[in-house]
Amino acid sequence: MIPLNRSMLVSVLEQDEEKQTAFYLPDDIVTSKKQFEVVKIINISSESKFFAVLSKGDKVIVEGHMLRKINVLGETATLIEDNYVLAKM
Repeated sequence: MIPLNRSMLVSVLEQDEEKQTAFYLPDDIVTSKKQFEVVKIINISSESKFFAVLSKGDKVIVEGHMLRKINVLGETATLIEDNYVLAKM
């Protein structure tokens, strides 16, 4: 998948944080959303303002609620627009 229109294709890095609830919830239920997430860059749109600054494999901090998880034709991808990138690690 090639991101367009200032989007970045990313993968969310798992952080060691367990969900603890008093009762059973199905896995597809989101009980909380992190304000910030660490993601790894997979691909960057050539239209992005970070095209010359970030590279494949870089880790960046983004606003967690702005991540878009899409499923199209059997493929799942996570995209974020470049204006929600806060810092490079």
